[in-house]
Amino acid sequence: MQTTSTSLSKDLIHVRSARPPRAGLVIGLQLYFPNVREVVRSTGLIAKTTSGPDSGFWAELADDKRSADQIAVLLARHRDTGDRGCPRLHTNLRATIRRGEDSTADGYIRNLSRSGAFVKVDSLPPLGSIVDLEFTTPGVRGRHTVLAYVVHVAERRGIGIQFIGGNDQFRSRLDEHIARLAG
Repeated sequence: MQTTSTSLSKDLIHVRSARPPRAGLVIGLQLYFPNVREVVRSTGLIAKTTSGPDSGFWAELADDKRSADQIAVLLARHRDTGDRGCPRLHTNLRATIRRGEDSTADGYIRNLSRSGAFVKVDSLPPLGSIVDLEFTTPGVRGRHTVLAYVVHVAERRGIGIQFIGGNDQFRSRLDEHIARLAG
């Protein structure tokens, strides 16, 4: 599953998840960093699950010196440059936000990144809620659907969302579209 971390060190990661795995489970992780082609692979032990506004899990990263060193270097580079985790790209894609079975709102994705989007929508879901985002991209048949967490609400403007539940196909299609936008 493709999701986004909320906190990362060379030893520990917090991952947002609507359905976190149980504590004690060992999981494989593939960490993607902006502007870095190589994927950092690690193993994590689920130390604790969280609920409420920060629903997800904390995982202790395996004692793998190579992965820990890679993460430390990439985090230091990010700190030094002050860059966003993932650059935002302007776009204008039709989208639908669904919250539960009864609440649906149509709008437009105004900017998009590998980790989330800003969606112009009139009916605003509450901060901290989990929604389904559906959208289409030019040249691709079918709709993309991803579970997302509402991280920002701007009255009369829209919502900022963080992707927390995309599959490999979603990630691949998103990466292709972002590459086209970045041109």
